[in-house]
Amino acid sequence: MTDALSSISGLERGLLSDQIYDLVKSMIKTSQLAPGEQLVESQLARRLQVSQAPVRDALKRLAHEGLVTHVRHQGNFVAQYSDEEAQQAKQARVAVEALAGRLACGQLAPEVRSSLEKVIDEMHGAVDAADLPAFRELDFGFHRAVIEASGNTYLPRMWDIIEPSLRSMHLLGDPEFTGDWHQVADWHRSLLDVLDAGDADAASALFEAHAAGTLLDGDGDGDGHGDAEPGADTSAR
Repeated sequence: MTDALSSISGLERGLLSDQIYDLVKSMIKTSQLAPGEQLVESQLARRLQVSQAPVRDALKRLAHEGLVTHVRHQGNFVAQYSDEEAQQAKQARVAVEALAGRLACGQLAPEVRSSLEKVIDEMHGAVDAADLPAFRELDFGFHRAVIEASGNTYLPRMWDIIEPSLRSMHLLGDPEFTGDWHQVADWHRSLLDVLDAGDADAASALFEAHAAGTLLDGDGDGDGHGDAEPGADTSAR
């Protein structure tokens, strides 16, 4: 098992299984626990200074959500994704973001909008600092915030299921992207602007295009030929 857990000194009193669930889930989402990595109950329990029962409960919840795979007689592993599953995750992302854009359009609370503006500014700052990991986290945070702003309680749960595969495939913040990262940050300003405009159909279409890898007119030049998003699959445009 990864050494990432070795620095954890223990958990607060309370519902231990919930805390372990949140901890392991976060480590999967941030790639501290890699796809295919084994999660050994006894080792987790020892490092977290708890019994195995809450660890077992937490891993069962994560398996139910698709973040962990339980293999009979072998144990629990961080979920891995086949090419087919990767394609399905991309399709699911497009659908989730299109719906989130539609539902969040015209509904952003002032504090949410301010937070999204700050995220975009921080994305530009991360570009200036050549800090791609920070940029990726901000990118995920932006999309998560919009999904939460949709008001549909099921969409964040769906995002939680597909986010690890999106990270695994570098579908956001692809390290091999050679374009202008400032432009990528500005794409998110286009998304924020369309949410303010109040046209739900336009918001849905722009978020769908962004998730699919094309921003239509959202690239800011008005030519209707948006650029490929880092990590996006552009083969089926």
